[in-house]
Amino acid sequence: MASREEPGTWSPLHDLGLLYLTFMFDTDANIAPEELQVMGERLQAWHGDDADEETIEQVIQEVMLVFMSRSSDQMIETCIAALTEALTQDERVAVLNDLADLANADGLLYPGEVGFIQQLARNWGLEQHLQ
Repeated sequence: MASREEPGTWSPLHDLGLLYLTFMFDTDANIAPEELQVMGERLQAWHGDDADEETIEQVIQEVMLVFMSRSSDQMIETCIAALTEALTQDERVAVLNDLADLANADGLLYPGEVGFIQQLARNWGLEQHLQ
């Protein structure tokens, strides 16, 4: 999924960022610094070898602005649909693994995190990939 991100242009990387941010906050109403670090690492890995910190930080800032807006609930549904179209099955499994890593980043596993991952796996027809 590596691609160059143009400032102000929404991309699949933004979709992932919004999914990760929504997951982190909506499941326990808290975003730990460790979770943000893991989120940045995962986004950088998705961006590819040409990823730089500035690009990833810009994507995170843009995603946070959308997350804080009143339309974030509608946006997350749109992002999940876009990721369903943009990612292969293996890539969607990798996203589920990223979410598991985010859930474990702060050392605490909440029922909401498990439920979010399970629901997304069901939506993507990937229940068999849950451990």
